[in-house]
Amino acid sequence: MAKTIYPEYQEHIGGLKMSADGKQRFFINIGTVTQSALHHHDYAELSFFIEGTGSESINGVAHRIRPGTASFLLPHHMHKLESDPGRTMSKYRCMFDLPLLFSEYEDPEFSRLVYGIGTTSSSFADFDGDAAERMMATMRQLHEEYAMPDTPGSRHMIRLKISEALLLFVRNATGNDRSPIKDGPEESVKMSPLLQYVHLHYTEKLALEDLSRQFRYSVPHISRSFKEQTGKRFHDYVRQLRIESAITMLLHTNMSVTDIATAVGFDSFRTFARAFRDMKGQTASEYRAMMRDGGSGALHGE
Repeated sequence: MAKTIYPEYQEHIGGLKMSADGKQRFFINIGTVTQSALHHHDYAELSFFIEGTGSESINGVAHRIRPGTASFLLPHHMHKLESDPGRTMSKYRCMFDLPLLFSEYEDPEFSRLVYGIGTTSSSFADFDGDAAERMMATMRQLHEEYAMPDTPGSRHMIRLKISEALLLFVRNATGNDRSPIKDGPEESVKMSPLLQYVHLHYTEKLALEDLSRQFRYSVPHISRSFKEQTGKRFHDYVRQLRIESAITMLLHTNMSVTDIATAVGFDSFRTFARAFRDMKGQTASEYRAMMRDGGSGALHGE
């Protein structure tokens, strides 16, 4: 019997820097990869592959990777990556907090396009010819801009270039005629929409009965499948998502702890406080103070 693979939560990535105003993180590099275990994280990730071949799976849908392929993950989308035997893939890897994209007056159409990636549009796009050259140039310019953080208007240029890259991605993904490859056994594929739904709605009131009505599975079946696919009970999994989201808000906003508890979906502060202490060994206020005093330490990579 094959060993069950559990998705990992990756909290940080090496070199991920705060923006000039101290609110959003942004990082881009050119890196190599042969394999990445199933995982998720609390920031968005845009990849553009420039060498090698392999496959990547996002939320249970797999796609062939080759030079010119791009992929995009919203926060907490689950993915894994593997190169073909004897091959190493090289890619532009751009990671950022989504608020970096949006100004005070958010464009509703742009928001709809970005947040629809992986649901209403594909998480993958294959670029060829002039389109590939334009995407390559955009990623190269983002890379160059990242290396000059003190240049006037650098953050705004980064925002513009990320926006350009994502619009090119959406346009190319929309016109992609290639059919996605089913990843793994049938049961795993059936669970993927359910898991994705949880990742998108974990700040709301979620119960197994709600998922049963939404996906037309029995409560016992969902409960059993959830544990098999994630290694956690449903309620523990949702609690982890909420706590990790709370940590992001603690580190990158000035919201009160009480407001954060409500924002991430806890129905009472007492429940939030107990869950946070159970997971982190200290209160949310203590954790925020420690991290702001320099306790964040070095960030680790994929």
